[in-house]
Amino acid sequence: MKVKFADVGGVRTRYYHEGGGPALFLLHGVGIASDSWMRNIDPLAHDLFVCAPDMLGSGFTECGDYRGGPPQPYLIDHFAQLVDHLGIERFNLAGSSLGALLAALIYFRMPERIEKLILIGSGSLFGTDEKQMTAGIERSYRNGRTAFGDPTFETCKKRMANLVFDPATIPDELILMQLTSYALPWALESYDHRMQGLIDFERGRQYLCGARLNEIQPPVLVIWGREDPRGNYEQAMRDFRKLPNGKVMTFEQCGHTPHLEHPELFNRTVRDFILS
Repeated sequence: MKVKFADVGGVRTRYYHEGGGPALFLLHGVGIASDSWMRNIDPLAHDLFVCAPDMLGSGFTECGDYRGGPPQPYLIDHFAQLVDHLGIERFNLAGSSLGALLAALIYFRMPERIEKLILIGSGSLFGTDEKQMTAGIERSYRNGRTAFGDPTFETCKKRMANLVFDPATIPDELILMQLTSYALPWALESYDHRMQGLIDFERGRQYLCGARLNEIQPPVLVIWGREDPRGNYEQAMRDFRKLPNGKVMTFEQCGHTPHLEHPELFNRTVRDFILS
């Protein structure tokens, strides 16, 4: 895979890319970056053009104009500018955790450009109970802030270990990349603003999509880890049935990051879904 920095709407943006063929964008979750797809980009690029950007204010992508409040519209605008910058008209979209919510919101923003969606372990998308969702985001915020506030190999490793079924599946390379990006001078402030904006449901209610799943028309693959600590598995299995053209794949002995914890199964499943 290759990495590139580009000026996207005035924001220095990092993204990984590789391959050719149908386009697939990979959207990471909150408090993490495109490095989380390190086990997926090259295998998927045998058949696809794969692009994994650092979303606005994450990893090595700058914050742009975002300084607080609900981050969703800023994240969506930045992504839309990226696909236009790359000159890609139609594409497939996979999102993990918050990235899955963003994938759904991007579909509602530009439905004519989306071929298929892959939605991975997202309590922020498959949920309608605001108290439960708030509690989940607050737990995630506390877990992430220990690493952002004191970025060491140990704190970053512990943060990731809280997300997965087996901590041995976490690549040391990912921890080193997190350690570096968390040490950037603006990283902690950006993380605080983003998480506080996500918790503010009064201002961000319009960006919830749990009640709109029935409006998503293209084929959708839902991937969920059976032991995901960040979402309600039973609720997700009920809610995915609202999708007009949805299917689900459960990964056993798997937490919040199926693409990291079971990369071969994930890559095979996503490739087959997109090319079918």
